Amino acid sequence: MSNRHLARTLALQTLFEWDFNNMPKDKLAGMLGYNFVEFAPDFDDQGFAEGLLNGVVEKIPEIDSLIVKYAPEWPIEQITVIDRNVLRLGIYELKYTRDIPPKVAINESIELAKTFGGDSSGKFINGVLGSIYKKMEEKGEKQGMDTPSLGDRQFSAGGVVWRKFPNGIKIALILDGHNRWTFSKGHIEKDEEPENAVKREIGEELGLKDLKVGEKIGELDLTVREPNNKPYPKTVFMYLIEALDEKITPAQNVGEMKDARWYEFDEVEGVLSYDQAREIWQKAKSKIK
Repeated sequence: MSNRHLARTLALQTLFEWDFNNMPKDKLAGMLGYNFVEFAPDFDDQGFAEGLLNGVVEKIPEIDSLIVKYAPEWPIEQITVIDRNVLRLGIYELKYTRDIPPKVAINESIELAKTFGGDSSGKFINGVLGSIYKKMEEKGEKQGMDTPSLGDRQFSAGGVVWRKFPNGIKIALILDGHNRWTFSKGHIEKDEEPENAVKREIGEELGLKDLKVGEKIGELDLTVREPNNKPYPKTVFMYLIEALDEKITPAQNVGEMKDARWYEFDEVEGVLSYDQAREIWQKAKSKIK
C-alpha cells in the first residue's frame, strides 16, 4: 500500500469514528494519533493524513452542501457513515487542494469506497465526484483556487514494463544518472492523464510504442534534491505495462538516463538499486506471472 493511500485510509477511519460517535472536533487529533500508533506505527508521512483531516473538518459545511446538491436523492444523514466520509475526503481533495490531480482524487475515493463500503459504494462515489468535477470543468474552476498551496509537489508516471518472449518473460529497466538500474518513469504534463504520460515517457526513453497500460500497482513518494535548487516532493504513479514491441532503443539525451535493456525475470530483484523500486517489483512480479 502506498504512503498516500495508507494516509487516506487512516484519515477515513478517523473521520468514520468521529462521525459515528458524534464526537467534538477537538478530539480528532488524538483519534488520528491513536490510529497511527495502532495500525501504522512506522508510518513516515503523517503530515499528509493530518492535512486531509484538518482540511475536511475546516471545510465541512461547504463540503456537505455539495453532497446535498450532487446527491439530492440521498439526504446526507441517510448516506452510510463510510460513504459520507469517503465523499468528504474526495470532495476536499478535488475542490480544495492543489497538489492532487483531480482524476487521482476521484480514483482514490472509489478505491476506498470499494474497500470499506457496500457493493454499490464505488459507483455512488464515482457518480457524485464525477458530477462535481464535470461542473468544475464547465465553469473553468481551478482546483484549490481558494486554498493556499500545499507545496510544489510534482507528479510523474511510469511502471514495470514487461514482455513475453519465446524463452520467458523479460522486464525493461533503465540505467539512471547515478548508474543505478530502475524502472522507467517521467513527468506528467499539465492536464495529461497519468496513463498517457506513461506511454509517452516510455516511448521516449525505451523506444517502445506499442504498449498496454494495465492496473496501477502503487505510488512512490519522493523528495527530489537537485544541485542549486530547493528540494521538492514528487509522487510517481506506477503501473503494469505490457510491451508488444521487442526492440528497446535507448533514447539519447533524455534526462539523465544512460542505458536501457531487457532483463530476465529472475534477474530483476538482484539488479534493482532502490528500495522503493524493489517494493514496486514485489507487487508487480506476482501479477505478471
